[in-house]
Amino acid sequence: MKIEDPLTGATTSIPNQRTRAKGKTTASPASTSSNGKDSVEITTTSAQLSQMEDTLNQLDTTETGKLEAVRQAVAEGRFQVNEEAVANALVQSSIEHLKRQGRK
Repeated sequence: MKIEDPLTGATTSIPNQRTRAKGKTTASPASTSSNGKDSVEITTTSAQLSQMEDTLNQLDTTETGKLEAVRQAVAEGRFQVNEEAVANALVQSSIEHLKRQGRK
């Protein structure tokens, strides 16, 4: 199978091999074509990455004023890190991550 990069025009050849690795899902027999055409398999990890990318693209990044104020404070040596707030946020983030992974 050949894939052409629309930006550079370069062509890349990809071998048509179906591999089965730990953590990957393969297409069911009903979803494979019988006429010999290539097929694409999406792993669960790839699907999760795509979902995360969609979520990140929806984040509001318009707080440029706040960002600029922090940059200025750092440049002037006035920026103070609230260690307790950072530690609490880190612990909370870790707890949420563990819950998402099914551990409590």
